[in-house]
Amino acid sequence: MTGLLYVAIVALWAAVLIPMWLRRHDDDQARRIERHRTAMGALARMPETSDRPASAQAARRRTIVLGVLAGLVVAAGAAWALGYVSGWLVTASLLLLGMFAAGAFVAHRVGLRQESLRALERSSASREARRQRMRPVPSATEETSDRSRTVASPSPQTARWDDVFDQTA
Repeated sequence: MTGLLYVAIVALWAAVLIPMWLRRHDDDQARRIERHRTAMGALARMPETSDRPASAQAARRRTIVLGVLAGLVVAAGAAWALGYVSGWLVTASLLLLGMFAAGAFVAHRVGLRQESLRALERSSASREARRQRMRPVPSATEETSDRSRTVASPSPQTARWDDVFDQTA
């Protein structure tokens, strides 16, 4: 009789708790899906680029890390002067600062070189665009004679070969 009573109590609890657990699981899953949709919508509305270019952000990070390492050197030097730490800590912090400063200098120089190359490419592209706009328009007789030559005998050695046979569009 006692066993039957325990089974009845477990069955009643199961009849109450299992649907409640299933509903909670479904609600949690629906909330997670809604949170994911909201996050993806927020990401879609975000601008693709930040206000500053990546090189400026990298330079700012290098400056911050350099300042923190300089502060570490000063703190280690003060602790060494007061007798709290060994001179090895000051040497290690100076070594870290020197290595990072050398790496930051090299990264800065590489960034400057890349920026100057980009500026050179932009200026040469704009110069070429101006040159294309300033090119004289061919007269009607030159254009027809040029077309007849191209259609008559295109050869792979001429630049017109691609114009005639490269019709991918």
